[in-house]
Amino acid sequence: MMTQPHPPETSKTLRAPIIAGVFIFLATLIASIPASAISLFADKSGGALSYAEARGTIWKGELSSVSVGGIALGDVGFRLAPLSLLRLSPEMTLSANGAVRGSGTVSLGGERASLRNVKADINLATVAVRGLLGEPAQGEARLDIERLDFSLKDGCRQASGSLWTNALDGPTKRYNLPPLPLSGRVACEGDKLAVTLAGENVQMAADLRLLLNPALTYEVTATARASEENIASALRVFGFEDDNGALTYGSAGVLTGAGS
Repeated sequence: MMTQPHPPETSKTLRAPIIAGVFIFLATLIASIPASAISLFADKSGGALSYAEARGTIWKGELSSVSVGGIALGDVGFRLAPLSLLRLSPEMTLSANGAVRGSGTVSLGGERASLRNVKADINLATVAVRGLLGEPAQGEARLDIERLDFSLKDGCRQASGSLWTNALDGPTKRYNLPPLPLSGRVACEGDKLAVTLAGENVQMAADLRLLLNPALTYEVTATARASEENIASALRVFGFEDDNGALTYGSAGVLTGAGS
C-alpha cells in the first residue's frame, strides 16, 4: 500500500506569516483611507452636511468650514471608533474651534442620534440667523450635555444636561434693562425633548420652554413677568399677551436648520 506524502513542513510554517501579512496589508489599506472619502456621505446628505476641505484619514482627521443643516460650525476635528462600525452605529469624537468651541461624542444609527459628554461654547451670531424678541441673534450659549438619545421613530429616549445663554442681553439692553442670562436643563418628557430655561434681574423674570417631538416639529412657550408697565408694553409689541398677571408668547414650527 502506498502512503500519501505529507505536505511539506515549509507550507505550514509559511501559512501563518502569509495570513498575518494579508491582514496587516488590509488593515493598513483601510487605515489610510483619506478623510476626503467623507464626501460620499456629504453627497448623500442632501446638502445638510458640507465642508471646504478634508485632511487626515477617515479614522482621524479634520474638516474645515463645516456646515450642518445650515448651521456653520467652523473647523471640526474627528476620531472614528473602528469597533462602532461593527455595531452599525458609527461613533465619532468631535472637537471644534470655530463658531462652536468644544468637544463631545456623537453616534448615529438609522434614524437615531446620540450625544455624550458634549461641552461647547457657541457663538449665536454666527450659527443662528434669527435671535429672540425680533433681535438678530447675538451672545453665546454654553452646553454641558451628559447624554441625549433621540430618534425619528421613538423620539426622546434619554436626556440629561445643562444649558446657559445670554441671548436676551441684546434685547434687554435696547430697553435699558439689566442683563438677563438664562440657564436650565434638557430632559425627556414622554417622547419629546424638553429644554427649559429661566432667568431674572431686578426688573423682569423670564421662562422659556421648548418641546421637540419625533417629527421634528417644535413648540416654544415664553413667560415674562415685568415690574414696570413700560416693559410690559414693549413685550406686547413683540407678541406677548397678558395671562393671569404674566405675559406669555407661543410659537410652533418645523425644525429645519438655522433660524427655524
